Amino acid sequence: MSLHQKHHLRFILIAIITLFYFLANIQRSAIPGAIFNELQSAFSANASQITFLGAIFCWVYAFEQLLIGLMVDKLGGFRVAFIGGVVFALGAIIFPCSNSLLMLYVSRALVGFGGATFYLSAIREVKKFAKDKNFSLAVSFILFIGYSGGIFANAPFVYFVSKTSWSSCLYIIGLFTLALCVFYIIFLFIFKPVHIEKEVKFSLKPFGEILSNGKNINLYLFGSLNYGIYYVLQSVIGKKFLEDFCFLQSSTSALVLSLMAFISAIAPIVSAYISKRLNNRRDIIFRVVSILCFLSVLSICTLLFFDIRTKFIALILLIPSFIGSISPLLILSLHMINRYEVSATAVSIQNFGFFMMVGILGAVSGVLMHVFEPKNIEGIMVYSNLSYLAVFLLFLLLSVFEIFYAFKIKD
Repeated sequence: MSLHQKHHLRFILIAIITLFYFLANIQRSAIPGAIFNELQSAFSANASQITFLGAIFCWVYAFEQLLIGLMVDKLGGFRVAFIGGVVFALGAIIFPCSNSLLMLYVSRALVGFGGATFYLSAIREVKKFAKDKNFSLAVSFILFIGYSGGIFANAPFVYFVSKTSWSSCLYIIGLFTLALCVFYIIFLFIFKPVHIEKEVKFSLKPFGEILSNGKNINLYLFGSLNYGIYYVLQSVIGKKFLEDFCFLQSSTSALVLSLMAFISAIAPIVSAYISKRLNNRRDIIFRVVSILCFLSVLSICTLLFFDIRTKFIALILLIPSFIGSISPLLILSLHMINRYEVSATAVSIQNFGFFMMVGILGAVSGVLMHVFEPKNIEGIMVYSNLSYLAVFLLFLLLSVFEIFYAFKIKD
């Protein structure tokens, strides 16, 4: 096989992994948030059982972040994406065919395991494919396609669900994922990746070095709290909250969530531009972000406390969707604080913190929502302002800690 043919095959494989990443973001954003009511009705489940679907995905995804960097370094991005693609496709097929909560949880764990492999695998192979001057552009393109999955997972997905059913839509997505996996395997067999890096060994030393640095801890806690609050709203309770409290239609609520996903897709570019205009300052941006998070959550708490059911809340939710997407600045800070040899591990720990926080907050939100008995209206459980106030008071408390750690960060 000529180098030219090899180059084209590498591009095709990267494109397929990017599509996998897009599908992973659909799975992550759509379940349970976009079909909260449908799943609750179909399985006669309470809020905590439904929010656990998001939590288990995030927990598996989070723990794998601590290993995925080593796996990619040792096996190569294409091999890791192959393993992830097979597991991901299996989970995507099982979910719409499940007839019990247990099977739903198993499928979500499989989807989380497979979905965690795609981003770093794509980045690793893009580094070999693209020239240095084009690398950042290529990564930005992959990120935008991936984040677009969150856009599709709300308004478009909810529209198709309304025309068919949630299980039919997810089954079609699962079949497409399986077909994509088959194509990937065929092209991978033709490409024949290079040998495994036997010199790469697992070691806990980098973790000890990184976690003993207080500057890293400040970044991790600030970033995890910031992302956790935003993404629980985006993928777990946001749509349900808008329907129950603001009396928005399902399609309208989904449109708001799609807009949130779109804003989160362009926010990293905007925040990077602002940082550059501030002479590459990041600590100022982190402080402003933390204050905006506090003020947006405080506003919602106030409206919930006085039971003011205004559609203005939909606009307030757009603030966390923008300020929750500052990961490029966090990654840059981690690279500047840590040695080059451990910087990838430092970023993987940050990713772990992101999704572990989302999983914890998602699970706790479900429990808090059920503290006050919901109303059963035509088979749909509708939660009161007190239920949501309990959730947002927790977010308010955490936003105070977010401010505390943001002001400890220094460039």
